[in-house]
Amino acid sequence: MNRIGTGVLFILLLIIITSCQGVTEFIPPDLEERIWVNAILNDSREQNFIIIEKSFQREYPDEKTKLENLSVTIKSESKVVFDYFNPESENRSDTVYLPPGLKFIPGQKFTLTVSEKNTKEVSSEITVPPTPSDPQFTASFIQTFLPPPFECHNPVKSLIMEILFKSEKDQFYYIDIESYSNTSRYQVDYEIIESNSSYFKTFIHGFRSIGFRNCHISDMESIPFNFYQPFFFNGRTIPEDTCRLKIKIDLIKYYYDYKRPFIIYVNSIPADFYYFEKNYHTYYENLFDPFSEPVFLKGNIKGGFGIFTICSSKYYSLIINDL
Repeated sequence: MNRIGTGVLFILLLIIITSCQGVTEFIPPDLEERIWVNAILNDSREQNFIIIEKSFQREYPDEKTKLENLSVTIKSESKVVFDYFNPESENRSDTVYLPPGLKFIPGQKFTLTVSEKNTKEVSSEITVPPTPSDPQFTASFIQTFLPPPFECHNPVKSLIMEILFKSEKDQFYYIDIESYSNTSRYQVDYEIIESNSSYFKTFIHGFRSIGFRNCHISDMESIPFNFYQPFFFNGRTIPEDTCRLKIKIDLIKYYYDYKRPFIIYVNSIPADFYYFEKNYHTYYENLFDPFSEPVFLKGNIKGGFGIFTICSSKYYSLIINDL
């Protein structure tokens, strides 16, 4: 009986093993394409723009990822303030430049609506936050020596800006710096060297700054662009409602036009934008940690992805002239 039982068991195992052989194909369902929006607006800025993209589908040919009959509308509570139409984009994204002179008054609501032929319409509504109180700025200069691989630029002249501004507990802020390179305007990298308030630093998609050329790379012609990473603040963590900062800007000799102004903005921003960027920060901080919890970049675009925000600003202009 033992031999018979052993034989039956062996036959059963053989049937199970052979039935598991072969390749099983798993074809995931097609994901629904959606519109992704990056709209970070500020009427103090010389040039505002909105980036529209179609969510990426690897299995689709290029011609199906183009934006067709793209419509972008911004409405105030009483009228349309901006309207745009493009019958077909060159690829799956389109950068929409807004005309100068648009005004976004604190306390007013604005609605962004984006539609496209092959995807669902998306929308978002935002209320413009209060304008920050008048900041105080003090400028000075020091000499800095950069570490490798940027040592061939030494010594470097650095601008030190001391900034003080009053805050509100229920408001959020970020510091933004711009300057000119030829006829274009770019963000300027900076670092915080002193602060009485907590902060975080992260990317803003679509915004670029100009960095120092790597001394050990032979390409002398190309401009070394960086992904711009400004600093963000929560009014609840600013002691005694007064933010005191000291920031440092290492001045690059060849790319910026120092006869034109550096513009330092203190921006008051909606909570949606602050927490969207906070999630960005957390995502990149934990990118290589396999034990971290997943981070969802939840924006405020209904039916799609991304962020629509309008900032209120006070700014300071400084012309450095020559280095």
